[in-house]
Amino acid sequence: MNPKHAVADAHSSPGELEELQRLHDEADIAQAREREASPTGPALTHDAFMARLEAEERGEAAS
Repeated sequence: MNPKHAVADAHSSPGELEELQRLHDEADIAQAREREASPTGPALTHDAFMARLEAEERGEAAS
């Protein structure tokens, strides 16, 4: 089965559905690993992110 053209339908066997799920899972894992390997900037805690967001919003409101 070609994963690019894999579509579950009423005629899919349980084995085909399991294979499709496995391929989706592997793609999700690969994407997550890629994001972790290529951070877009310094990591922020949730509190630090929210503080920065609120400061930006206050700055926009003052403009």
